[in-house]
Amino acid sequence: MPKDVADAYRNTTSLSFDVFVQVMMRNLGSSAQSVRAMFSPMPVEKDGFPNPHGKPLGRLARELHTTQLYPGENLTKLDDKFIESFGDQLNLEKMVDTNYAARDEKGGVTVPLMKWSSDVFTRAGQVAYFGDLLGVIDPDLTWTFLEFDDLSWQILFQYPRIVSRRMHAARERLTAVIEKYFSVPAEERGEQAWFTPAMEHEMRTIGINTHDIATMMTTIYWGFVYSKRLQQCKLTRWWFRINTNTRKASFWMLAYLIRHPQLLEQIRHETEPAFKASGLSVDYLKDSCPLLDGVWNETLRHSAFSASVRHITEDTIIGGKTLRKGNRLMIPYRQLHFDEGVFGEDAHDFVPARFEKDPKLLRSASWRPFGGGITMCPGRYVAKESVAIFIAIALRRFDIEFVTGQVFPQGAEGTPVLGIMNIQDGQDPLVRITPRQA
Repeated sequence: MPKDVADAYRNTTSLSFDVFVQVMMRNLGSSAQSVRAMFSPMPVEKDGFPNPHGKPLGRLARELHTTQLYPGENLTKLDDKFIESFGDQLNLEKMVDTNYAARDEKGGVTVPLMKWSSDVFTRAGQVAYFGDLLGVIDPDLTWTFLEFDDLSWQILFQYPRIVSRRMHAARERLTAVIEKYFSVPAEERGEQAWFTPAMEHEMRTIGINTHDIATMMTTIYWGFVYSKRLQQCKLTRWWFRINTNTRKASFWMLAYLIRHPQLLEQIRHETEPAFKASGLSVDYLKDSCPLLDGVWNETLRHSAFSASVRHITEDTIIGGKTLRKGNRLMIPYRQLHFDEGVFGEDAHDFVPARFEKDPKLLRSASWRPFGGGITMCPGRYVAKESVAIFIAIALRRFDIEFVTGQVFPQGAEGTPVLGIMNIQDGQDPLVRITPRQA
């Protein structure tokens, strides 16, 4: 029930997020020493990011994330990086050079939609946060990440290592590359997002070594590369996942548009004025594209499939039921998003106009694409803006359609995820991409 969800979010005394995060950190390879350091109070008098209340870095990190990801100069710089990266990658010749694209007789290419959007977004997120150096160290890092990400649900369920070797092997390869990155002197790494050196400085201040910094930064790469995760925004407080949710959100949004060609044309027409002589205006996409907003919100409503988690530190009553100390509480969102009492009898249909017709839906307790309470995703702005940039550029440059005979993919509802659903095995639809005539 929405009221029970709201009650759980308000309870910050007997429902703890810190315990869950610490268990996750250990499962992801962080040493016990580094976890203790992350959740021990920091000195009030220190250099670096202001911390007047001496918060542990595990909590202060959310403030670093909001400094990077909330509207302002740092977010604008990220948007500019996405525009640059998508502008470079959304190029027919670049696509042909990949190992998954095939030229067709019409002068276009055929690609699997999920693999293509995942490749493009992971590379863009990697460059936005870490610059070009990671790709120089390992040009195949994208594929290592995607192998890890598709199996990362095993971490949540604490699978024994003997049955999750592939996942751990991919994670360790990813971490090894990131450790090489942080072993390079900061002044030799090239351009980075503000957050990357700022977070590194705070971790070194409390004595965390390079290997543990790389382990923790792997979760950052993972996240954008819940964000969001969207972005995992919902299962984490202090790390923002660079890649895992934005790639899936862009896939689902584009898949729905291709499924509804008239809607795709409307979005193409609505976003065209965003392309100014000076470049792509993200402000125009944000402020002057209500249908694009509606498609984004409806895509999240249909594809978000995660849960918030709390550790129960004392017996707690929620919804008239007693939750016993020592257990975990999971707060699923998907059921809320299909509540016919809130979204209407067509709750299971894809209807982008519903949010424009009833703006109150965006304030409903049944609308939780980015979580809620103190763990609401700080990456919700960059998630939305980066996907909007991708969609606008792709639709301006290309005609995109499903290859004849392709079936609209079904979500992998039986597989746990950290935000946005994956697709069922073997259902990555082939799409034909052809250049649009000027």
